[in-house]
Amino acid sequence: MSVDKPSIIAIVFIAFWALALATGVTSADGWITNSQGVAVDGDYIGVYTAGKFTLQGEPLAAYDWVRHERAQHELDGNPNGAFFPWPYPPSFLFVAASLALLPYFLSMLTWTLATFAAFTAAIARISATRRDLLLMLATPAAWLNLYIGQNGSLTAALIGFGLILLPARPVAAGICIGLLSVKPHLGLLIPVALLAGGYYRAFASAALTVVALALVTTVAFGIEPWLALPDQLQRVAMLAKTTTSTTKIQSAFGMARSLGLSADHALWLQGALVAVLAAAIAWLWSRRDVGFDLKAAALAAAITLASPYQFVYDLVILTIAQAFLLRHCARAGTDAVETYGLIVANVLVLLFVTTPVPLGVVASAVVMGLILRRVRLDRRAGQSHNACPASALPFAGA
Repeated sequence: MSVDKPSIIAIVFIAFWALALATGVTSADGWITNSQGVAVDGDYIGVYTAGKFTLQGEPLAAYDWVRHERAQHELDGNPNGAFFPWPYPPSFLFVAASLALLPYFLSMLTWTLATFAAFTAAIARISATRRDLLLMLATPAAWLNLYIGQNGSLTAALIGFGLILLPARPVAAGICIGLLSVKPHLGLLIPVALLAGGYYRAFASAALTVVALALVTTVAFGIEPWLALPDQLQRVAMLAKTTTSTTKIQSAFGMARSLGLSADHALWLQGALVAVLAAAIAWLWSRRDVGFDLKAAALAAAITLASPYQFVYDLVILTIAQAFLLRHCARAGTDAVETYGLIVANVLVLLFVTTPVPLGVVASAVVMGLILRRVRLDRRAGQSHNACPASALPFAGA
């Protein structure tokens, strides 16, 4: 089997990310735990301690900032360390509790590898060729997510499977979309797409999945965690609104704040963007002359732009958008604008920590621009590519 130049470059980058991760594992500061075996101060601590509370029969404690912060500092041995609140619905406590059954090191290792595997499986299902799969696995967002132990790979996998299953298996797709309710702010535009596209079975399946999750969670944990959730979300939103460090908030809101706009003006800007995105997604998904893969790509890219509460680990979803764009272009190939545009977008994601402005949102805008450009080019040429040929199915002929 021959390997082309893009595949070789992708393999080199994958090896680089793996080596960088291994370097973190073997360093004195450590990756999951340090050389003394103590948990390293990081995002996953919030998940693990919430799971421990749940196993102890106190799921409500995950929403108690004082107790949750104390538990995290006891775990990492750093009373002055960062605090990672629990801004998730109680349904996510099932996952946290399952992970907390393991010692901390094995728990985070299991979580990161399992979610990365799920993301890889989604990309493999979407990608038309092995080359495209390798290129998508070389993008930096998933590796950044892997290092910090966040949930971006999981949400990207749910969105990826939800979209790729949608045309042929709408009920299964709806279940994946419904499970995304563990991070509901990522699903703002999905109902718009499903209704505009006429995917009513998927919409119903997603809604029933959300209701079933809520009922099971209430039976398991009681109503109190649900009652505590609104106040928790309000407090987290207030943190994002009042923080002076906005470089990590990869949204139009974060960009506006970093450029000096007030929080209220930044929220108005974000709201206007959501309205534009909703109109664009409704129009795209209602069109018969726009290929499904482009619709899916546009929705995934729009998801990364819609929420004001967006961090770099959420940009794993942007890789799903890129994968669908490449899938659409499997027959005709990408042109120079798309090739260099995708490179620029991923470089911007990688450089997010080096500048005082959130470059991730620029990356999302670049990818969305490339998708809309392809829609315009295809409509001008009278092509929709609603169905991929046999040669463009995953790994066929690659």
